Amino acid sequence: MILPWRSTKTADLREQTVQYLTDAILSQQVKPGEFLPPEGLLSKQLDVSRSTVREAITVLETRGLVRRQHGIGILVTDQSQAAAVSSLSLLLQTRKTTLRDLVEVRLGLECLIAVLAARNATADEILAMERALAPMSQPDSTVAAYTQADLEFHLRLSEASHNPVYVILLDAVRDLLLESIHATYRLDGHTERRLRDHTQILDGVRLHDPQAAQSAMRSHLQNTESLLRQLGLVTGPPVLEPTTSEDHLG
Repeated sequence: MILPWRSTKTADLREQTVQYLTDAILSQQVKPGEFLPPEGLLSKQLDVSRSTVREAITVLETRGLVRRQHGIGILVTDQSQAAAVSSLSLLLQTRKTTLRDLVEVRLGLECLIAVLAARNATADEILAMERALAPMSQPDSTVAAYTQADLEFHLRLSEASHNPVYVILLDAVRDLLLESIHATYRLDGHTERRLRDHTQILDGVRLHDPQAAQSAMRSHLQNTESLLRQLGLVTGPPVLEPTTSEDHLG
């Protein structure tokens, strides 16, 4: 099938099989929606035991590359990003990540996302951000709809960066991000400032002005930190110092 099999005596056969099948999937020799050959056939083709093939398939399942469909076969899927996000999210939970940690990460992560989105966003991506913000301008929006709109805006902004690593990283902290949004909502809720923060970021992206988008994001994060401090959820030295000319793009 697909790629040539190169077995080495020193390598673990299961890991060789995992790598072989992973390469076949990532190179799209077998595409999402198609099925891998049956385990028995793979066993013969690769000259490994069926148990080795089954173990390799299990590894691919945990990575989101395949899904077993009992009685049908092994379906190649496109869930690797979801699996990566889930793993990172679980790791963050086990490390007892705090909202201060989140503010620090957002400073580096989302300011650069805003810059890249301003450079790269397409008309459709800008429209998706506008739609995400719509519930925030509606006075009768529920708390759930409002906070979800806030989260969706940030996720759509990351997609507009056209950098898949940023998309994965922001998605991995979505639970912490939503916790932060819910917490600050208790203080400022449906306020003009909250909507203005997001609109100014979007305006920078619309104008394809990286400096304006970055500045608006930084201002938004400063406001967020201030609210979290009022709630006692962030303590210690300021994460975000007042903006200076050196903080902007040259």
